[in-house]
Amino acid sequence: MPLTSLLARVCLLALFAHAAASAHPTGQPEPVASDASWDQRMDQRRASIDALLGKARQDGMALLVIPTLNLDAQGKRDFHDPATRMRFMQQSSTMMHWNHKADDGYAISVGHAEHKADIPDLGPLFQTPRGKLTYQVIPVWPGEYRLNRIAYHQMDATPPKAVRSIPVADMLAKVGIAELTPTTDRDFKKTAPWSNSAEQADDGLGNGCSLVLRLGGGCDELARVFRWDASARIALQQRQAEAVQVPGVDVLLSFSPIADITLHQGEAVLTDGFVLLDDQPVLARNLCETSLDFVRCAVQSITVQRLPASLEDFRQAPGADTFNLPQTHAALRDLVYRAPNVHAKPVAGGSPNLLRAQ
Repeated sequence: MPLTSLLARVCLLALFAHAAASAHPTGQPEPVASDASWDQRMDQRRASIDALLGKARQDGMALLVIPTLNLDAQGKRDFHDPATRMRFMQQSSTMMHWNHKADDGYAISVGHAEHKADIPDLGPLFQTPRGKLTYQVIPVWPGEYRLNRIAYHQMDATPPKAVRSIPVADMLAKVGIAELTPTTDRDFKKTAPWSNSAEQADDGLGNGCSLVLRLGGGCDELARVFRWDASARIALQQRQAEAVQVPGVDVLLSFSPIADITLHQGEAVLTDGFVLLDDQPVLARNLCETSLDFVRCAVQSITVQRLPASLEDFRQAPGADTFNLPQTHAALRDLVYRAPNVHAKPVAGGSPNLLRAQ
């Protein structure tokens, strides 16, 4: 695998992400407009991503285009409502992990959560929205990948009580295993009208995907919740809000593969995506045990929604050239569709795109 040029580009992305993150303090954000180097850093990041995606196929990789949910499709959410914030946290933190069948550590990670790019798993580097879907573009090493892990975060949640040790055979007899790690989240409770609105768009922080350090479109709601959090911290300083501690859970689901796909060197492939439903998975709560710092439970069933993709639909989304990524645009011109092999079964009486592993 020709790693030299690819590694250099990944290092540039990591350096930019660190510098950009440090440009946004957690208190009163300093307007980006006052930072003369911000535009230059964004241009450098854009050029680095464009080169990485544009040359990935020549570097021995494949390009995968795969849809996830467009979080902007439902319109603006009321982030002052705690239940809305918590549901959005789960949706925006979910990553669907397709793991390489033979090479441990190599994976395809799909979703809106923060992703630290590394050589075995670069994650989504560009995305473009179309209706209810957001198409993500991911550089992938050749091989067979299986969708067998999902990770996400839940606020205002606690793991089930674990009352006994569970035989391994009983765990393995179920669909999969959930590792539930307790956390403590900081949230904010509004106590007076806020002088700094979460919806304001002229605060100097940038817009959409630029704000959340991602290229493409479909980041407006992620930017809005970022602004809500910034507004909440300001309101806290001005005694218009109080900080509260709420329990949370980091969830990692490991299960028998729901789907698989094989990618070859030099290809550009469009395939179908999958998302976890909000009320999933169903845990076997009588099969939970404590292990180190987390609770492990057997998974009774997992229901996911298949997101069918098509070349026609993808071509109607804003192209990479729209976002000043000409090399990426050129690398996707000969994109082909390939359906994944699906192992989960359709839910009885439901949509054919509702699939259940059980």
